[in-house]
Formats: sequence, C-alpha cells, structure tokens
Amino acid sequence: ASILRILNRQIIRTLRQKNGGNSSDGMDVSIAHINLEDREEDEDENATEANLDEHDVKFKEVTALFREKVAAARKKKEKIEKDTVEKARELIGKMESLVENEKNIGKAFSGFSDIQESWKSLPKVSNDAYRDLNAEYNKIVELFFYNINIYKELKELDLKHNLEQKQLVLEDQKKLLDMNDIRLLEVEVRLNQERWNEIGPTFKEEWDAIKDEFWNITREIYKRIQDFYNARKEEQVKNLEKKKELLARVEQLANLDLKSQKKWREKTKDVIDIQKQWKMIGFVPKEDASALWKEFRSTCDKFFDRKRAYFDELHKEQDANRDAKEKLVEQAEALKDDTNWKETSSVLINLQKKWKEIGPAHQRDENKLWRKFRAACDQFFQARKGQKQEETAEFKNNLEKKEALLKELESFEPTDDRNKNVETLKAFGAKWRDIGHVPFKVKDKVNKKYSDLMDTKFSALKIDKSEKEKIRFEQKLENMKSGDDDRMLRKEQDHIRNKISKLKSEIVQFENNMGFFADSKGADKLKKDVEKKVERAQEEIEMLKERLMLLRDV
Repeated sequence: ASILRILNRQIIRTLRQKNGGNSSDGMDVSIAHINLEDREEDEDENATEANLDEHDVKFKEVTALFREKVAAARKKKEKIEKDTVEKARELIGKMESLVENEKNIGKAFSGFSDIQESWKSLPKVSNDAYRDLNAEYNKIVELFFYNINIYKELKELDLKHNLEQKQLVLEDQKKLLDMNDIRLLEVEVRLNQERWNEIGPTFKEEWDAIKDEFWNITREIYKRIQDFYNARKEEQVKNLEKKKELLARVEQLANLDLKSQKKWREKTKDVIDIQKQWKMIGFVPKEDASALWKEFRSTCDKFFDRKRAYFDELHKEQDANRDAKEKLVEQAEALKDDTNWKETSSVLINLQKKWKEIGPAHQRDENKLWRKFRAACDQFFQARKGQKQEETAEFKNNLEKKEALLKELESFEPTDDRNKNVETLKAFGAKWRDIGHVPFKVKDKVNKKYSDLMDTKFSALKIDKSEKEKIRFEQKLENMKSGDDDRMLRKEQDHIRNKISKLKSEIVQFENNMGFFADSKGADKLKKDVEKKVERAQEEIEMLKERLMLLRDV
C-alpha cells in the first residue's frame, strides 16, 4: 500500500509537470478521487514523502546500471561473433592452402587434423555469415579428400621413380670401390650421398635392403679414405723429420765464414740443392708447416744476405781493379803506334805484368778491357814482327820437321796397350810443340791438319769418352800455350762460355717443366729422367768451368 501511494503521488507529480502546473477538471477529479481514498492517510504520507524521494533517486541509479550491463553484454556477444567469423575465414584459408600446396600426404593429414580441431572448437553462434562459411568449409573438406586420393596415386608413381633413382645411385657408389684416385673418390662419394639424400622416399618393403647396401658401401669407401689419410699423416711426419734435417744443413751453411768466390758459389749450389730437395719432399703436418717454412726461408735469406754483402764488397774491389786497368789500356793504346821497338817493348811487357798483378775486374768489364789492352799490345808487336823477314830459314826448317811428324802420326796405329797408346800420342804432342813456329801463312793449315789427326787417333783409342775429352783438351791447351796465340785462347774461352750459358738455360727449362708434372706414377718416372738430365748438365758445367779457369791461367 505504501508503494502504491508513492506511485500515485509520482503519477500526480508527473501529470502536473506535463501540464505546466495547470489543472483541468478531469485531472482534478482524479486527484480528488485519489485524495478521498487516501485522506485518512495524509498525515502518514507527509511523514514518508521525504523517504520516497530518496528511493526514487536510487531506483534511477539501479536502472541506469542495468542498462549499461545489458549494452556491455550485447557488445561482447557481437565481438565474439565477429571474432568467430574471422577465425573461421582464417581456417578456411589455411584449408585452401593445404589443398593447393601440400603434396606430402602425411603432412597434409596432420595439417587437416589441426584445422579440423580448431574448427570444432569455434563457439556456436547464430550468424548467417558463419553458416555460409561453414558450408564453404565443408566444400573444401570434400575437395581435400578428393585430392588425397589423387595424391595417393601420384605417390605410388613417385615411390617407384625414387626406387629407380636410388638404385642408379647405388650402382654409381659400387663403381667407386674400384677407384684409386683418393681425392676424386672423396668428391664422388659425397656427391653420391647428396644425390641419395635428395631423392625422396620409396616403398618400405624395398627401403631397408637398398638403404643398408648403400650405407655399407659408403662406410667401406670412407674407411679407404680414412686409411689413406692416416697413411698420409704418417708420411707427413716422416717428411717433417726430413725437412728438419734440411733446415739444420742450411743453418750450418748460413753460418760458414766463406772467403772466396769459389766457396760462395759452391755453397750457393748446396743451398739451392737443399731448396730443391725441400720442394720434392712433400707436405708436413698442417700445424707445423707454417712455422717450419718461415724458419727455413729465413735461414736461406740469411745465407743469401751474407753472400750479397760479400759480393757487394767484392764488386767494390772489382770496380777499383777496373779503374786501374782502364789506365793501363790508355797507356797501351798510347804506345801501340810507337816505332821505338826496344824501349816500347819493355814498357808494354811491364804493363802486361801489372795487368796480371792487379786482379780481375767484373767479368763484363774484364773481357772488354782485356780485348782493348791486348789489341793495343798486338798492334805494336805485330808491327815489330813486320819489320823482320816473314819467313826465316828456321821457320822453313820447322815446317819440314812438322810435315815429317804429321806423316809419322798418320802411320801410327794404336796397339792393345791403352796406356802406351796415350803416352805415344802425348809424345807426338810434345814433339810438335818443341819444334817451334812455322811460316805465318801456312801456320793455320798445318795446325789444323795436326789437330784433325790427333782427334782421329784419340777417337780410335779404347778409353772412356770423358777421359778422351780431357786428354784432348790438355793437348789443345798445351798447343795454345806453345803457340802464343791469344786469339785462339779468346775464341776457346768464348766457346766455353756460350756452352755454359746454353746448359744453364736448359737446366732452367728442365726445372720449369718439372713444375708441371702431376703427382702420379708416370710423372715420377718423367721427373727422375729430367733430374738425371739436370745432373748431367750441372756436371758438364763444372767441367767447363774448370777448363775456363785453366784458359784464364794461360
């Protein structure tokens, strides 16, 4: 009853507000009616009116809060429906991608199961768009199972093709068992492994057998490779010891106190030989290679630095000798046209003695200065000889003696006694030199006939070729000494120098050729042949150098 009265009063207040505070008859009747019914309670209503206003305010507050909650619930529901639709579209997109792109059946089914579980977990909402998406999803699921059937057929063909390809790789791997080139074998076995791994799966019933055979062969090949590298490791350890020995030898040479050009050249040859041996030895363990090579190279550099310092000092001395000999050349050229035969002869002879005392200049200067000096002396002495009779009775007599000796030499026939034959021919040479000069115009002819005869007779002797050459050269040298023919001496020197230069060029060519030989059995034989040629050439160079020194002494 209290609530009804409160509501009646609220209605009356509302009606008054709508009418702007004015009353009408109908309204007054209603209000009067209400007032008659409630007159007896006016006093009570006045007492509670204040409380009604307070409840009215609270009622409005509760109503507003209820509306807010209703709006929030509606908004949340709309968001859930929107998110559900978006998630459904996302799953449909994944399903479409799976159908179009995934060729592996196992992966396809796994992906399908994940998508299906996600689809089932979507909230159940009443939404037309969602129902359409659900229909589209079911359509793609049907397409998925249709494609799976096609994939299975293609997979059968693919498995068969993969089996054929793996069998081909297996055959290639078997062929490698007969390969001897380890480096090539190492490359090929890895390539076959890559090919094997790139080929897809095949029938399970075939797979175990072919897989086991392939990997058994592969392990066997790798064992061969490993055995090779183990053996090479042992070889490298041996090479390390050999190179350490060469390092010790080169250190000894680098610390020698050498005082002559000859010694420096000899030891230089030894160092170069050691360097060649170093190159021929082969690899050492990787962890030792760098440090060992640096030490070896540094020690060789030390030797050649000391050699360079020695020859720098020697060149200074040779330059001083060159300056001194240039002065002798100037003096000789100033006297070459002098006609004071006796005094000038004495002066030129003294100049020649000084020339010998000075010592050599550098070879490029020595030869040039010597030719100038000798030409000046020859011009004077030839002019002096021109003042005498070209032919004397002594020269004619010498010619007759030499012609008789040539006839005797022609009739000489070697016996079985080797030593006696050599001594006889040397005796012929001594007799020839003792006879003396012949007339100048027949000198070359007679000497050539004698030289040819001696060559013929020595060739007929049963002695070693190198010994023949040595005896012939000794005889030739003796003839040059007795003949006092500087022109022949110079000619022989030039001939020997040219031959040495040619041999050195051949050695360089041989060594360059060896650098192109591959590491193989055939190449080793070629290398040994070339090394023998180099050794013979070096021996011949040393022999020619000895001859050149003998000629210089003359």
